[in-house]
Formats: sequence, C-alpha cells, structure tokens
Amino acid sequence: MHTDWAGEAATGLQGDFDSAVEAFRQALVPYLKGDPKPAMELFSRREDVTLANPLGPPRRGPSEVAKAAAEAAAQVSDGSIRDFEDVSRYSTPDLGYVVAIERTQARVADTRNIRPIALRTTMIFRREGGTWKVVHRHADPITTPRPFSTVIET
Repeated sequence: MHTDWAGEAATGLQGDFDSAVEAFRQALVPYLKGDPKPAMELFSRREDVTLANPLGPPRRGPSEVAKAAAEAAAQVSDGSIRDFEDVSRYSTPDLGYVVAIERTQARVADTRNIRPIALRTTMIFRREGGTWKVVHRHADPITTPRPFSTVIET
C-alpha cells in the first residue's frame, strides 16, 4: 500500500479508507445471502456511479447500479467469504482504489450445492461529504491466465 502524503493526518485518512474497504467486504456477507442493501448503502448516489458485474454490461447511475446489484444478489444464497487477496491498494485524501481477488462461496441460482466463486475486482472509492463511497466496481471471473482467443467476439 502506498500513499502520496505522510504524517499524522494521513494515517487517520488512510485508516478511514482501509475501514471503507473493510466495510464493503463485510457487506458482501449479506449480499452472498441474497441481500444487496448493506453493500448498496456504501455506493455513491451520484450520477457517475458505475457497476460492471460479471453478469451483464456496465451500468451507470444510482438506479441502474441498484437494479444490477439486486438482480445479481437474487441469484445467490447461503454464501460466505473465503478470502480476499489484495493485489494493489492506493489512496489519496479524496480518492482510493483496491484491486483484489475475492474468494467467496454461495449457492448459485437453483443449484443444490454451495460453490466456490472467485472474482477479479477493481473498486474505486471517493470521499463524499467526509465519507468514503464506492464510485465504481468492476468484477469478472478472470483470475488465472487464459489465451487471447477467449476475448475474441464470434
């Protein structure tokens, strides 16, 4: 983790950012049980908020993001967190990001068994009115190398 600023104030602001990341991760627990509300409370309500989840195209704006999150959460139940592997994390006093591999598990759609889920995620946070909010989240299932041919449209 690296920051552009130093000193006592920076430590407090960095802690706030780290706490915001942790709060979102904790909000994934109810999300994996089908409840998107705690996670959605952490998203920005501004029109530039975006969500690119692995189930559809990117969505923009608070209502579209909430709709996409609800649609995705409705497809999982009985979930839990397995692990978070931070790849990179950076913050300034007003903007921060974290790139990670999220390993969770859940019952997906109408399956009987709880299945492991691994997502490569990028989240951008912005300070809004003294509170860190998620302004962008991207998640996809690419967590291992794959050939270029897997991205060619047919």
